Formats: sequence, structure tokens, C-alpha cells
Amino acid sequence: MFHKIKRQLVALIFATAACFLFISTGNAQASIQTDFIDQMKAPIIKVSRENHLYASVMMAQAMLESDCGQSTLAIDGNNYFGVKGSYDGQSVTMGTQEMTSKGKTISTSAAFKKYPSIMDSVEDNAHILRNGTTDDPMLYSGTWTTNSLSASDAAMALSSTYATDMEYGNKLNHLIDNYHLDKLDTSPSSASINDKITAEVDRQLATSGTTTQSTNNAASKITNRKIVIASQRVFPNKTENTIVPKLLFPIEIATTK
Repeated sequence: MFHKIKRQLVALIFATAACFLFISTGNAQASIQTDFIDQMKAPIIKVSRENHLYASVMMAQAMLESDCGQSTLAIDGNNYFGVKGSYDGQSVTMGTQEMTSKGKTISTSAAFKKYPSIMDSVEDNAHILRNGTTDDPMLYSGTWTTNSLSASDAAMALSSTYATDMEYGNKLNHLIDNYHLDKLDTSPSSASINDKITAEVDRQLATSGTTTQSTNNAASKITNRKIVIASQRVFPNKTENTIVPKLLFPIEIATTK
């Protein structure tokens, strides 16, 4: 009987230790991610607002590309977005994986930009999203707040453009949802892009004497469009026009920096 109780106590001790180790590991992992978000939050919010981009998408990119700052590229090169090439003549060569058009993953090596600071990395990523490539300056225009109705849509616009991974947009949206990164896109003093559009349309309709009821019968697709836009969650057809329909009224939306 004594040996039986002893075995049970030993088993209980091992189970408790294993549980504690699991909880500690989980907390440590969560701490890495939350600490990274806290570290990157200020520069990403600042730069995203200056360039009319979604902070949530940029943060998700940084988390995914740098493994929350744990990758060798992030540590050695301050490169948090996996940007290839050189920056002011500085680069680091790293192994990487690319996906072919047939969906096959291959291993290779490439030169990646080496930045002096985190801010330089964030600003360069924003510059790339706003200016595309030499061959296609509008390549990433789907990520602009003026061209996308939600951060989810902006993230999906990066699938098979920014990265060869067709699931890239879905991975970004998973991070946005899981860590509530959408909170980075709003502030107490600023409304969302959709709210600003709605408010400006309502103001102009009131000024012109046109009622909301009469507008409902019109062909315009932008009046009374204060709706929740669901995530596409699918890769959009490149032939489709993803640009926000042209407004019937000239509206200039100011973005709080």
C-alpha cells in the first residue's frame, strides 16, 4: 500500500511539473509576441498613418516575416519585413524558401537589406507598399487605405505579390484576428475611413437638400454604405477591379498622423 501511494505521489509530482513547464513555455511565447508588438507599435503606427497604410497589416507582416523579431535577419540586419536587396549598400545573405508557380517549395539563398534601425526598416517597407516596383508602381496599391475597404482586404492584396506564398494574406489575417491588431488602425480621435466617407456624403446630401430616402433609389453604390465589410479570405482575381468605386462627390479625407 505504501509503495502504491508513493508511486501516485511521484506521478502527481511529474504531472504538476509538466503542467507548470507547459504553462511557463506558453507564457514565455506569449510574452515574446506581446513584447514585439509593444516594441514595433509606435514606429508602425506613425509610418502607416503618414503613408495611408494599415498599421495592422504592417504589424502582421513584421510578426510573420521576422518571427516576432527572433529571426537572424531581424537580429543581424534590423530587417523585419524580409525585404531583399541592399540598403545604402548594406546587405546580409540568408537562406530562404520560395514557392514556385506550381506550389512547390524550394530552398535558396539571397541578399537581404540590412538597416541601421527599426524605423528605417518600417519606413522602407511603407515606401515599397506605396511605390511598388520599377516595372509595376501600383503592384501593392491594394494595401492603401484609399483603395481597400478593410485591413483584411489589404492583407489579401499581398498574396502572391509581396510573397510567393499564396496563403500569405490568410496568414496575415490570422495574426490580425488573433492579436487584435485592428486596434492599431484606429484611435479615440479619429474615425475609420468608411465612417469618414459616410459622414462626408451625409453632409453633402444635407447641404444639397437631398434626403437619404430619395438617395436610396439612386444607382450610386456609395450612399448609405456604412456597413461591415467581411474579409474576402480568398485570393482575389487579378482581373477584377479592387479599387473603391469613384465617389459621386469630391471628398478629401484627412488622416491623423
